Amino acid sequence: MKSAIGRYFLVFVTLVVAGLMGGCNKSTVETPVGSVIARSGSNGVTAILSNSNGYLSEGQNEFTLELRNDQGGAVEAGAITLYFDMPAMGSMPHMKNEAALTTTNRPGVYRGTVAIEMKGTWQTKLSYEGPGGGNQFTFAVNVR
Repeated sequence: MKSAIGRYFLVFVTLVVAGLMGGCNKSTVETPVGSVIARSGSNGVTAILSNSNGYLSEGQNEFTLELRNDQGGAVEAGAITLYFDMPAMGSMPHMKNEAALTTTNRPGVYRGTVAIEMKGTWQTKLSYEGPGGGNQFTFAVNVR
């Protein structure tokens, strides 16, 4: 009888540990930080821009940038730049707002801030160099 209880306890503990490990893995790899603003892929890597609102607005913004491979795993970037670009239109001059990025305790996740000059559609340009090489992305972000 003791051995049957011991086996049930062992199965229970194994299931709990497996559930916890699976939950940890899922939250660090598959779940974006906040609501997704934009997502773009290039050469087997996806960039996900997100924040608590799910959009950027005119003025100062905070956001999270995540880089993932095709399997959903983190992609570490050594040197990384992100800026928001709007071409000149009529009497409006060309605008380019570079984001300040810092690393976080999660691999492939970067915290950023940027001051956007005006509402409208901005071309977001991301480039990085990492252990697996470099990559560039360009994608549109609508600023409210």
